[in-house]
Amino acid sequence: MNLNPSTPQPLYMQIRQMLKNDIQQGKYQPDEQIPTEAELCDIYNVSRITIRKAIEELVKEGTLTRVPRRGTFVTTNKFHNELLSVSGFSEFSHQLGMIPNSRILRSDVIPASEEVAGHLLIDVGSPVLELERLMYVNDHPLFYDIAHFPLIRFPDLEKKIAMDESTYKTLSKEYQTEIISNDKIIDVIGATTDYAKLLECDVGANLFRILKIAFDANDEPVHLSTFMCETNKVNLTIHRAK
Repeated sequence: MNLNPSTPQPLYMQIRQMLKNDIQQGKYQPDEQIPTEAELCDIYNVSRITIRKAIEELVKEGTLTRVPRRGTFVTTNKFHNELLSVSGFSEFSHQLGMIPNSRILRSDVIPASEEVAGHLLIDVGSPVLELERLMYVNDHPLFYDIAHFPLIRFPDLEKKIAMDESTYKTLSKEYQTEIISNDKIIDVIGATTDYAKLLECDVGANLFRILKIAFDANDEPVHLSTFMCETNKVNLTIHRAK
């Protein structure tokens, strides 16, 4: 397919379609970097403004992803995350055949705020573990998570959380606690500078912000988590109740 300057369709839309065709035909694979704007200018013999507009269209629709200081990449195939799933991040990743990994950014014992205490059904000011983590799949950041655990119920949890082990496994092994259900509240926000740096996305990119309260078999709250991920990397689905 060659560019046709005489058609009513703008050049940037023609290039957008040509790049999309190349991706669909496998010329550029998921997670692969596409040529730079300068290289694309030479390939299509058009201005950088035209190339930039074509790329912006593909980023908006989720076909391409900009990674600050690295370049533009073909978006990874979306992960389909069952919204009602009660499995932890590690278990969810293994089910998809992916390699999970998490990096603990911060682990602090703090007094529970009114909001945290209300969700966990504990007294305001009670000690909670605030765990800030970045969760990776196949070495790419997928979720940024801030979790709170009541230390009255899980004493010394801050000493038992391991970088390379599922938190849910730790709760099961050390405290005989299994996660049975959860509630989630979801909205969409724009990525701040800090979130964009952590998730390797553009400032202002759409992020799912998901507040989750996990419950045990007795319907007692186990932890509260607020995590963020790019909307173009995850599909959140709900199955109809039977």
